[in-house]
Amino acid sequence: MAHSYNLKEHHMRFEDLAARLVSVEAKLATLTGTSVNTDNATSIEELDARLSIVEVQVDQLINAKIQSQVEAIVAAPAADAPIAVEAVVALSASSDVPAAADIVADVVTAQVEAASVEHSEVAGIIAAAVQAVVEASPEVVVDSAAITEAIMTAVADMPAPTPEVAAEAATAVAEIIAAATGEEVAPEVHQQVAEAVATPSDTALDAIEYRLFVAEAKVDSLLVK
Repeated sequence: MAHSYNLKEHHMRFEDLAARLVSVEAKLATLTGTSVNTDNATSIEELDARLSIVEVQVDQLINAKIQSQVEAIVAAPAADAPIAVEAVVALSASSDVPAAADIVADVVTAQVEAASVEHSEVAGIIAAAVQAVVEASPEVVVDSAAITEAIMTAVADMPAPTPEVAAEAATAVAEIIAAATGEEVAPEVHQQVAEAVATPSDTALDAIEYRLFVAEAKVDSLLVK
């Protein structure tokens, strides 16, 4: 009898999870304007595959929201940001790890208190640097060397600014690194930042990477239908 009960309990639990997944998929479809599969999953494998797609979509939406929040903060006058620091931290990968969340809050707060940025090229680089901190894993955030590398990688992926504003951008990035690490930025790191800022983005590979990401998601979607 116990074996029969366990099978029934397993089936009920599976059906509950499958129904919950359909509910989440429907909400995501509303957010993204896409169609949704209203049929419950019929196997663990299908449940797992569909949940994986949901996880990717959720990450995309969160990252897009973080980007818009950070850009709004960078564009706002000092101490007049339209987004609360807590709202950005809540979306960050570090939200559940106090030590890392405090660092994210320090970086975002420093940007809230900074004056608005006049040049769009510089604003984009600053936003990318701040976003790198917000999206980094807690383990990276609390590691000074790792978060510095994450910031510089994000900056290097941005289009290089014009020479007239390159120094301004590099100084701003160095200030973000200082806020993230709690340490004064060494001269050699300043030089590395300047080089990262001046590195042209690889637009051809960026375009391929984006198209591949979309194709992967579509293929995954076809596999579970």
